[in-house]
Amino acid sequence: MIYRSIFLFFFLLVQSYGFAQELNARVLDSLTQNPIPFASIYMKTGNGVVSNEEGTFGMRFASPEIAEDTLFISCMGYETLKLYIPAIQDSIFYLSPKAIALNSVVLSNKEIEVSQLLKEIQKDIPKKYELGHTQKKLFFREFGTQEFKKMDLKVKKTSIKEFNQDFWDETLQNLPKKNEWYSEFVGTLYGNFDKEKQKLKLEKAVDIEDKNTTAIFKNMERLIDTVLQENIKEDSYFKIRSGILGGKIDSENLSFSQKDTLSKEEKEVKKKSDFLSLKKRILSNLIQNLFKDEELNFNILNKTSKYHFELVDYTYRGETAVYVLEFEPKSNEDFKGKFYIDADRMALIRLEYKNYRNIRDFSMFGVSFQENLKEVIIQFKKTVHEKYAIEYLEYSHGYNGGFDRPLVLTEKNKVVKGRNKQNQLKLDLNAQNSQFIKYQIVVFETLPITEDEFNSIKEIPSVLPTLLSEYDSTFWEGYSIIEPDATLKEFKIIPQN
Repeated sequence: MIYRSIFLFFFLLVQSYGFAQELNARVLDSLTQNPIPFASIYMKTGNGVVSNEEGTFGMRFASPEIAEDTLFISCMGYETLKLYIPAIQDSIFYLSPKAIALNSVVLSNKEIEVSQLLKEIQKDIPKKYELGHTQKKLFFREFGTQEFKKMDLKVKKTSIKEFNQDFWDETLQNLPKKNEWYSEFVGTLYGNFDKEKQKLKLEKAVDIEDKNTTAIFKNMERLIDTVLQENIKEDSYFKIRSGILGGKIDSENLSFSQKDTLSKEEKEVKKKSDFLSLKKRILSNLIQNLFKDEELNFNILNKTSKYHFELVDYTYRGETAVYVLEFEPKSNEDFKGKFYIDADRMALIRLEYKNYRNIRDFSMFGVSFQENLKEVIIQFKKTVHEKYAIEYLEYSHGYNGGFDRPLVLTEKNKVVKGRNKQNQLKLDLNAQNSQFIKYQIVVFETLPITEDEFNSIKEIPSVLPTLLSEYDSTFWEGYSIIEPDATLKEFKIIPQN
């Protein structure tokens, strides 16, 4: 009997511990039952996540925190929900809209000048935000699609016999017309908002790819590589001309001019190094421009005279009173959106905007470019040091491009005296493509570090992504991430015929 009691005790203990370790839940409006996107879910320690567009989130707790910590769920305009972690028994959390008794007083009696608000949020930025060196534990997601709507190539002249019309017809016929990719990783980013002051450590990563498409591209690359290595000289450079447009590319910048002399181990190290560099470059490009010269660096703030601002609401984010400003362009600017401003500290804590027309629409001499989508969401949260740090960043970008012009590629050699032209390829190219890409970054924890601590950190490339052909909901078990929406959960590479 005693053995059964002991077994039952441990069974219940393991069940309870397992639930506390991993929490998957959804945040809903208590009145409308609608999901609440981008709610902040955090603990006293500052660790936390953000709910996705469907209000869902996943969170992992370290065992020392389970016994006594409290979970907070907050969002603009709602009462903050406080939950004692060991007592959590449900997977749906309801937030109640917060009554704003001060709304009419703030908007009417205080006569707040919007122009003054915009000036105030640019003051004392180093006191309001973590601008120094920090370590940021984060989750990164990238999703993108590219589609070739047209790809025609006519060879006019070629001195490399292998690059005849039949070669390009067969190559382009096999070229996948649509390509989709999906990438995620967990890691720690060290540094400040200077692009050169960034170091990244990766813990785990995943890429979803079509292995057939990847194989096609690799075979094409290998085939073209072989032809070029057999026909061009190592000291060559290339002149590229299309009508009056021209440029130069040195051969050392092209992969086919480099002999493959690396060992298997060296190739593995290079792959890890290249992967780390790529992800760090993307992160740096997204984060580095948030601040400049100790000011918030956003197009709308830099061009306030070209936008119309209106104070539309006074609400709360948790216990923080927040002004809500809407903006739209007066004339030729491209974006409309909202500012959320900490009314006490005059700090911008959330910005969301989207273009309402094409940002760029260029077409001339057979070259066209249409930037038709740019959507940004940036959200900050207070750290344990009462300064704001980035919590969530979402960036979506889309464009269409076209090229319908003659193209001439000429190989020239630096060491050949006299006439140094070697090989030439003349062709007519008509290509049209469209691309969409979306990045999401969730920062779970931000801790200040000294410059000496930053300098002592060694960047060691040690991670390559696990390659999958469809989304695997179990891949991130044991990690806190921003939950994918239904579309991404169903994401699956369908091989093309």
